[in-house]
Amino acid sequence: MDRRMYDKTRDAEFRGRKVKSLVKLSNGLYAFPAGITWTIRRKQGGFEMISDPCPHCGIQAFICKVPPGDVDFTDNVPLWPPPEGGPSTHQV
Repeated sequence: MDRRMYDKTRDAEFRGRKVKSLVKLSNGLYAFPAGITWTIRRKQGGFEMISDPCPHCGIQAFICKVPPGDVDFTDNVPLWPPPEGGPSTHQV
């Protein structure tokens, strides 16, 4: 996703969306390899995301300020233009 699309899309359109990281991400404590599935919590200076739980121990990681170009959406819900009649029908 390019920055222009990110800037013109409302926070509510991103919340709850599943994405995969395209690059290695780090949160100051840990580094996460590309390919991890994340859920977007909000948009503020980049994405704030939470990882899916580890299948072995259940731990989840948080990361923020992720540039929109560093992730790829795993669902097929269009972001723009919004459907006629109002905001996206994507449910969180």
